[in-house]
Amino acid sequence: CVGIYFPCIGTLRAKILPDEHRGAIMNIFGIPLNLIVVIVFLSIAKLGTVGALQCSTVSLGCAFLAALALRLPASGTNKAVAAAA
Repeated sequence: CVGIYFPCIGTLRAKILPDEHRGAIMNIFGIPLNLIVVIVFLSIAKLGTVGALQCSTVSLGCAFLAALALRLPASGTNKAVAAAA
């Protein structure tokens, strides 16, 4: 599974993101991720291992909810388009 991840993500990026904006978009989305990593590393003494893992769990949960939120309107739109055709 790990060996197929990067080629798949690269293919998706090529299909979805225009070439002239791809680098800027990827950098903008990388900034919040790097901030989260730095904040967790700087406060690791207070958080401990369990706290760091809880931060990871909360972040993963937020990403899952965001993915669901992005998927739900798209699936409703596809049904409306299919019904109209």
